[in-house]
Amino acid sequence: MKKEINKIGILSMFKIYLLIGLVFGLFVGGIYGLIFAIGGVGMLGFIGGDDAAMGGVMMIVIAIVIVIAFTILDGLMMGICGAIGALVYNIAAKVVGGIELELEDKT
Repeated sequence: MKKEINKIGILSMFKIYLLIGLVFGLFVGGIYGLIFAIGGVGMLGFIGGDDAAMGGVMMIVIAIVIVIAFTILDGLMMGICGAIGALVYNIAAKVVGGIELELEDKT
């Protein structure tokens, strides 16, 4: 049985890509945040002094901000790109037709 995808819901595409982007952003932000946190702990432990302590604490705070910012921004960017992709697909599907799928019933 052949079916054709004529339209993709823009909001549903946004939500799916937003969720994927949040997970991916948390992963990437976590890696960058870990790098900054290790640098901050290194400054606290090895250099010593008040200036190094302040710099180390600041790097740890930056690490936390990086994780939060990467998660939110990557989720939003991927969600917006998914919505734009759905919009472009819908326009193209009206012009040339949608993607054909061949499905079969499983018993």
